[in-house]
Amino acid sequence: MSRPSNRSNRHATRPVVEPVYRDPLVASTYDPDGLQDLFDRDEIDWDDSSIWDSWNWVTHGEVDEDVAGPAWADMEHRDRVEWFNDNRDSVEDADLFEGRPISPRNPAMFTDEGILATYYNNIRNRGAFGGTEIDYSYYQNDPLYQTAFANINWDDHDGLDAPDWNTPGEGVTQEHLQIVTMNIVNTYRAIRDDAFRDPWDAELPEPITPVAMTTDYETPFDIPGIVERLPAPVMSQNLQTIRARSGSNREAEFNSLQASTPNQQGFVDPNAESADDET
Repeated sequence: MSRPSNRSNRHATRPVVEPVYRDPLVASTYDPDGLQDLFDRDEIDWDDSSIWDSWNWVTHGEVDEDVAGPAWADMEHRDRVEWFNDNRDSVEDADLFEGRPISPRNPAMFTDEGILATYYNNIRNRGAFGGTEIDYSYYQNDPLYQTAFANINWDDHDGLDAPDWNTPGEGVTQEHLQIVTMNIVNTYRAIRDDAFRDPWDAELPEPITPVAMTTDYETPFDIPGIVERLPAPVMSQNLQTIRARSGSNREAEFNSLQASTPNQQGFVDPNAESADDET
């Protein structure tokens, strides 16, 4: 550790900042799209409109109080208790208090910044009470929704044109988002449940019988024939006699030299002697 000095010290220690890696979330209650809740259901009745009545679309966060009602901080205590009594089932299903007993007679539950206040404000800001506008740009830029939008045949949906992102709210509506969300959930649930895999007891296909392949291809040029190798030439007896009479013995000299010439020396390590001297 360095100590203070009146003189500048180029070598003074500095705090070292080391990035700490944190494992990515693999399981979390963070579910901005609300999809995880649908993934976990045993059965989904898409004809039940109540699914969309309580759906928390991503909104701009600006809430019209005339439609959604006041924020928690602006409510009287009796209004808070009344809302809790009307929505007690959903509060208990959310397990906000982790199994602890809850009672409208407990004033600690209804403080301005308590657990219940946070829960109420969150679902209000997400549009559960109305009075909010969907943030279509969120779904336009979300990779999962981008993929789903691009893989839906909108001609199969009567009365609904293909989405036009230039006019969100008109060219792209909540109905578009509902169909896309439904396809995302159905696709993921099908993969999870092996819906795209043939059953193990399915009828096997007929065995394949190999068939010789044929073609009408013809070589477009002539290929010369291969000439067999001719035998080596042999000197006739008359030529041999003439050679002997002429005194020519070059062939014999060559054969003699070839037999008496030693083989060439192979590779020799030029550093072999120096290596021996060192040892």
